[in-house]
Amino acid sequence: MAGPGGQPRPSFDTYALELAGTASIRGSCARRQQGAVLVRGQRILAAGYDGGPPGAPRCDEGGCPASALTAGETDQARCIGVHAIARVLLDAGAEQLDGASVYATTAPCLSCATLLATAGVAEVVAAGGRYDGWSAVRELLLTCGVRVRVLDGLEGVPRLALG
Repeated sequence: MAGPGGQPRPSFDTYALELAGTASIRGSCARRQQGAVLVRGQRILAAGYDGGPPGAPRCDEGGCPASALTAGETDQARCIGVHAIARVLLDAGAEQLDGASVYATTAPCLSCATLLATAGVAEVVAAGGRYDGWSAVRELLLTCGVRVRVLDGLEGVPRLALG
């Protein structure tokens, strides 16, 4: 089905992941730009991006002690950033989380996966972003009853062509 201007209408997965990508642009984390949206019944409920807590100096302006680290260095103990998935869960009310899906620009970290499972989210859909240790995080989500789809072309799942 074509949309206005004759362009093909994107699938809902493409639409939601592109919204997550757009949300990531707002992120102030100097080390990563990730975005997420919370969806239930094809209705967008909340959007989030990486960055420090409200009122803190912006990470990309030197407000986060971890922002001075070089690429490849990690120091989670010094990072004040809130991950996009965590922020979207915080912004949504508890009644909106049960049975919802989270679309994210990258696969969730262990902390965010734990939050997703605890919140009652039914599904996480990521555009990609697998990392060392991802298989254990994925297994945790599946064990907790959270469906997982990583649309990066691996595991026989078609890759979404996101702009």
